[in-house]
Amino acid sequence: MNNGKVNWAGNFPAVVSPFDRNGEINEEKFTSNIEILISEGVDGVVVSGSNGESWALKPDERLRLFRLARDVAGLDLTVIGGTGGILTSDVAALTEAARDTGVDGVMIMPPYYAGISRREVVAHFQMISDAAKMPILIYNTKATGFNVTAEIAEELADIEYVVAIKQSCPDFVQFEQTIAAVGERIRVFTGHSATRGLASMMVGAAGFVSSLDPHVMGREGISLYRLARDGDYEAARRVQMRTLELATKLGAIGTGPATMKAAMNMLGRPGGFPRRPVLELTADEKDQVRAVLDGLGLTPQAEAAA
Repeated sequence: MNNGKVNWAGNFPAVVSPFDRNGEINEEKFTSNIEILISEGVDGVVVSGSNGESWALKPDERLRLFRLARDVAGLDLTVIGGTGGILTSDVAALTEAARDTGVDGVMIMPPYYAGISRREVVAHFQMISDAAKMPILIYNTKATGFNVTAEIAEELADIEYVVAIKQSCPDFVQFEQTIAAVGERIRVFTGHSATRGLASMMVGAAGFVSSLDPHVMGREGISLYRLARDGDYEAARRVQMRTLELATKLGAIGTGPATMKAAMNMLGRPGGFPRRPVLELTADEKDQVRAVLDGLGLTPQAEAAA
């Protein structure tokens, strides 16, 4: 239950974790990316989410990135660290350690792979809340194999330190149902803002945990939240159509983190490389990415030709 614990709202990119070609974290690129996003108007950042290849990060690496993000962001920008995993005791321990890095809260998905029940998911979050006593953003994604429906969100919202949910369910009706069920008690953010950010704001979302749109389109992609919040729906619709095109076309190329990082690198943004098992895009796939960026007028060559 939030009860005034946080006032999180806005566009919170789930930042990438840039690796070198040998798989080592490139801290310079990581901090540079956050600095750029701050300069372009983000309201917070999420570190070690799906976008940040959380599954590829060791616990000590996550904590290192949390500290770096806190240092770069200062005290005014919200920093949320992803501490999700399978074993409840491990997630609780990592969440307690995250608290000491200075992050404002943590993002945790239901345990994946184990095929656990609703009762077990609730118990998982209850134990973590009791142990760590810090704000928790629940992350509902189909990747876990467990769907946090609106009904389940109502039960989870009773837990003391559950203050928000990132609802990344593919079903927009479920998103609306979540707003109706818990929107007055906890903050409801949408994932997939590149495809439904405007619609989410119009039904009462607190904001976005965004992905491609800020990392590839920068200030333009980030602007969608404020345009929608301020009721400038015509401008918001134009941006949404462009982010939709970006997400749809890039989503058909390669594997998510590798495709996004390739696009960032082409635009001179600090994307770096993915960590195995995700591989760098092939030359042909990079050509496809470049064509998408050119088509949207995002590359210098496309701007010069316009």
